Amino acid sequence: MKTLVKCIIIIFILIFFHAISAICGEWKLIVDKDGITLYAREVNGHPEAQFKGVCIVRRPIEAVGSVLSDVGAYPKWFFKCIEAKKIPTENSSELHFFLYVAIDAPWPFSDRDVVYKTDVTIDYESGKVVSHSIALKRSFIPLPGRYVRITDSEHQWILERISVDRTRITFMNRTNASGPFAGFISNPGIRDTMIHSLKNLKKMFNHPDANEKTGP
Repeated sequence: MKTLVKCIIIIFILIFFHAISAICGEWKLIVDKDGITLYAREVNGHPEAQFKGVCIVRRPIEAVGSVLSDVGAYPKWFFKCIEAKKIPTENSSELHFFLYVAIDAPWPFSDRDVVYKTDVTIDYESGKVVSHSIALKRSFIPLPGRYVRITDSEHQWILERISVDRTRITFMNRTNASGPFAGFISNPGIRDTMIHSLKNLKKMFNHPDANEKTGP
């Protein structure tokens, strides 16, 4: 009986991973420089790619989590971020909230903005934090006239404790930039955003004065 149960579990696992591989292609390494690795893969049903950036910083996971949770400070390090803020609602909390982000697009394209539904999970035992954000198709936030609203985007921040003072940061992002020129700017824009944002985080956390600037 136990053998049968094990076989059934294995079959379900194989079916699950087969389904995932059918939806997404294999990760391909496209950048490996300055302690940052960037991967890309195709996603069925989407013209743009999904990107994954990974780096390790010399800071405790609590310090990294503190910076990522300080949404209002995103323009200081998140590439091309004009504005970022949490949108208060009746049911929002520190772990479940709506996130508004405005991004500076390269000339001659219009700047973009997006409203995300964000959910954060913390596993204290394993030392892992996951922040998952999905763009709203229809937002309750009025669209400023100078922006193009992004409605198809999904990203994830994953923090993993390597040791007391070292943390692995994984940033995954798939975004359709929306508008008539989305095909031209989606992949290059996200690629640059991933690389420069992670570079800025590494520079911030690995700075000799990081203890004073970020705190534990």
